[in-house]
Amino acid sequence: MFKKILAASAAVLALALPLTGQARELRVSSFEPPMGFYSSKVLQAWIDEINPKLTGGTSLKLYAGSILGAAPAQPELVKAGVADIALIVPTYTPGLFPLSGVVEVPGLVETSADGTAILNSLSEQGMLDDEYRDYKILALFSTPGYRFLMSGDGVSEPGQLQGLKMRTPSPFGSEILSILGASGVSIPAPQVYENLERHVVAGAVWVMDAYRTFRLDEVAPAVTSLRFTASPMAILMNRAAYDSLPQEDREVLDETAGRKLAEWIAGVVDATDAEIEAAYRNGGKVKFIDLDDDAVAVWREALAAAPEKWIESQSDRDAAVKALDAAGNTRQ
Repeated sequence: MFKKILAASAAVLALALPLTGQARELRVSSFEPPMGFYSSKVLQAWIDEINPKLTGGTSLKLYAGSILGAAPAQPELVKAGVADIALIVPTYTPGLFPLSGVVEVPGLVETSADGTAILNSLSEQGMLDDEYRDYKILALFSTPGYRFLMSGDGVSEPGQLQGLKMRTPSPFGSEILSILGASGVSIPAPQVYENLERHVVAGAVWVMDAYRTFRLDEVAPAVTSLRFTASPMAILMNRAAYDSLPQEDREVLDETAGRKLAEWIAGVVDATDAEIEAAYRNGGKVKFIDLDDDAVAVWREALAAAPEKWIESQSDRDAAVKALDAAGNTRQ
């Protein structure tokens, strides 16, 4: 499958790039459309900031809208050199970045800053070395905590999810939903609106920027404020592409890469998340179900089995236990 994707991507690339060997253009791949949140507010903003600092004829150019390949193909595109840099959701390729998925465990992440701190701590302790050994890590961060975006009156307690079908963010997201008595359904982002409108699913587990981008307020007008899981995200670079750059350009990338870049991204993500939620609250057309401490405790009790479920889903149980313990310590 990936060979076909790479062949098709290479063909597109051959048509898209100028036939000149003058300047070195680093291809930055995004599966989001050009005006998507991560394409415009994160990747393009970073490119605009870093390009003037590069020397040696090097520049970065964004290839958005899955021009180089679909979302699950991004890690392979970078590894093969079809893309030099890419935005990646590690949980889209189960088994490839297993320990990065620790931020999916309920109770660990409320904000992008939380998940970003966890992932960078694990990376700095060497716990993620194996899964990212083929890449140059530019940034590891996470989404904010996912909310329940529901049709109808929404949900305020776990039992109300019993028997419902929900759009799931990942395979482990489906595991979490099954603990709550619901069924996870994998649906591509652009098709979530239609599936909610047709009542194929009763809701989606997602973030507020997707809620706005896909106008889900029209079909899922109830938002439960519980943030019970999150998704890891990464910006990865082809190692050979990085090594081939002039030293000055490598130094420019290194100055922004790692925790510094990740924390900047987390700040943008959390600020945007808060802004979108505030706009919907002020608009008065969306019902927000806010939970007090007692209600949150009920959800936590219902999800108590989730950490062990996550450990059981990992091929290396000992490594998973260590990662989960470290994540919990970082969160505290």
